[in-house]
Amino acid sequence: MNYTQVMEKYHLFFEYIFQKQLKAAFDILGEMAENCQKTDLKVQLEHNYETYINILKYSFELGDDPEKEKVYNKLVKSLTELVDDIREDLFTGNNLLSYYNTKRKLLAEKQITKSDSVEMVERLEFEKEINQIINDHKDSNKAGKNDTDDYKNHLNRIFDLVWLTDKFGDATIDLVIKIIKTRSVPWYDKSILVSALTLSLIRHFDSNKVMLLLDFYDEGEDMVWQRALVGWLLGLHFHDKRLQFYPEITDRLKSMEGDKSLTGNIELVILHFIKSKETEKISKKIKDEILPEVLKIKSRLEEKLDIENTTSFNLSDEKNPEWENFFKDSPDVYKKFEEFSNMQLDGADVFLGAFAMLKQFEFFNEFSNWFLPFYKENKMVLDSLGNIQEKLDTRQFAEGLENTSFMCNSDKYSFCLNVKHLPLVQKSMMTELFNMELKAMNELKNDDELVNATAHNKAIITQYFQDLYRFYKLHPLRHEFDDIFNLHFNIYQSDFFRLLIGDSKILRNIGEFFFEKNYFAEALDLFLGCLSSKQDTYELFEKIGFCYQQTANLNKAIEYYHKAEFLEKNRLWLYNKIAFCYRKLKNYNKAVEYYLEAEKLKPEDMQVQAFLGQTYMELGEYDNALKYYFKVEYHSPNDPRPQKPISWCYFVTGNLKNANKYLKKAISKDVNKNDYLNLGHIEWCLGNKKEAIANYRMAIKKSEFDYKWFTKIFQEDSKHLLKNGINVFDIPLMLDYLKISELS
Repeated sequence: MNYTQVMEKYHLFFEYIFQKQLKAAFDILGEMAENCQKTDLKVQLEHNYETYINILKYSFELGDDPEKEKVYNKLVKSLTELVDDIREDLFTGNNLLSYYNTKRKLLAEKQITKSDSVEMVERLEFEKEINQIINDHKDSNKAGKNDTDDYKNHLNRIFDLVWLTDKFGDATIDLVIKIIKTRSVPWYDKSILVSALTLSLIRHFDSNKVMLLLDFYDEGEDMVWQRALVGWLLGLHFHDKRLQFYPEITDRLKSMEGDKSLTGNIELVILHFIKSKETEKISKKIKDEILPEVLKIKSRLEEKLDIENTTSFNLSDEKNPEWENFFKDSPDVYKKFEEFSNMQLDGADVFLGAFAMLKQFEFFNEFSNWFLPFYKENKMVLDSLGNIQEKLDTRQFAEGLENTSFMCNSDKYSFCLNVKHLPLVQKSMMTELFNMELKAMNELKNDDELVNATAHNKAIITQYFQDLYRFYKLHPLRHEFDDIFNLHFNIYQSDFFRLLIGDSKILRNIGEFFFEKNYFAEALDLFLGCLSSKQDTYELFEKIGFCYQQTANLNKAIEYYHKAEFLEKNRLWLYNKIAFCYRKLKNYNKAVEYYLEAEKLKPEDMQVQAFLGQTYMELGEYDNALKYYFKVEYHSPNDPRPQKPISWCYFVTGNLKNANKYLKKAISKDVNKNDYLNLGHIEWCLGNKKEAIANYRMAIKKSEFDYKWFTKIFQEDSKHLLKNGINVFDIPLMLDYLKISELS
């Protein structure tokens, strides 16, 4: 079996399990187990199958077992754990994943014991203490606190052990608990182990891993608990359906219910998980919209600032008076920059594209470094920033970079490594410019933290999500991991979420976020979940109606718009939406009824007038339609949009002269294939065959010679041609003439 085949069967197994089709699930397991190297896995499968046969026998042949449901649930739990083990055996035994080379080395070593775990932590603490003593005797201006190779290697071994262990034994659990409790291991190294636990939980489910992440969270160590929260939330969402078989987890979660700080933090995590889905869209926007606008003005910028003739830089405070007028000539560019800044302030991941190519450094060959928090004492950071310029305080710059929340940790390391390889002049210029930006950003960050107590947690969670995103989207082996960012948005529907969150305000807030980002199906789920609460307001009914409208369920949209109608104070928006839905459902009389109500509220609204004209035209009441279109034209005499339907109304009512006049006036400003087709109809009915044929040919050309479209519309319009005097015999002839004359 190759990797794809294994994963297809693995996912199919779970589909059968949660549909309670155990026979089919056993068949899949049997196919997978045939390729296993460990014979005990096949023995376990046979034992489980015998258990299921007994359940069936006791259900339908022998006396019914009152404990049948408990036995069944225990069996299902056993099967879900068995399929994990079988998958791991297939991966390891068949060399299906590159990083499993590390796992094989771990398996070849003896399993750690409790005494080993004690020794490993003591060694970690001892090496950290030695580093501290050594660094206390160093000149702090020349070097910062750093880790010896022994300490790093030891830490990386623990990372691999936690990450690649399938099921934690007592010794591994003891090892992690000791690290949680010790104060000798700094927060940034504990954060790495939280990431190892998260990866391990997603890779291979084990309830002990969930419990340990919850322990990291409960310990409350700043910078660590935020990452642990993200880890156990994502892990539980990834394995949500399994939780029913692990009462120890659900009991632990129930004990946390009602914790308001936890509720707020969970909301933060979920919103950032949703926001991470926008990352690729934002990167595309920057690439396709913002950068092209900037590049477009490059030559103008050079001309404005006379760059080519500049021989020296004036570093005084005097500004070029030309600069203040620059963006007046390029308002779109200014808007793009402003939009970029707003996205950045909102915590959007705006730097993915910029740093995507800077993950090729050797530093990122180590898995743990993708999750390493940026800290100013890191020797690699200080080495990279060293020897830049005399005036730059390297340690202060590193501290500023650590404190900024506008870049994730992974990108901060990429920046430093990139600076290290630049020529000295470019290095100095870049760090000086970046230093100015850092000061401005950190001032803004400090102001925000004074106003908003959650800003600190929000920044850590945001950066951690961005670190995770880079790992899952940019790592060279990314295709070998279950990408958490491919999970569906519906984390709010998870069993664990219902256990923890009882506050409908949280549901409403998440729904509002989805609504703002135009994820209407997801917003609808959440808004409907808020209906039983005290939040049943006209606004909620309106938004539910709008979500139904955007997901093309117009009847349900009307139902909720009518509910809002009983509560709404300002009804103009509501009447327009109801009328729109009725019009799309071809209930034109009801649409007119509501547009007329909207007209009473705002007679000067030309959009309502135009919709009334269109709806009357759909009803075939062309005189009424003309009345409203004339109002629109009066207010916008140079707008071709009302002139085209005016022409059509005149055409279908036989006023060919005015139809011709209005359409020619309209297409002098804007013309499309339908305009040429309609003008062809008018000219033919006026007896101008040559002009008609010329316009029909232009319509065909504009449609890129789509004769199927042309024939369909022509035949639909034939009833109006007949009313205006065209012989029924000539209509198919005209169609064939146009096709043949184009070919000849």
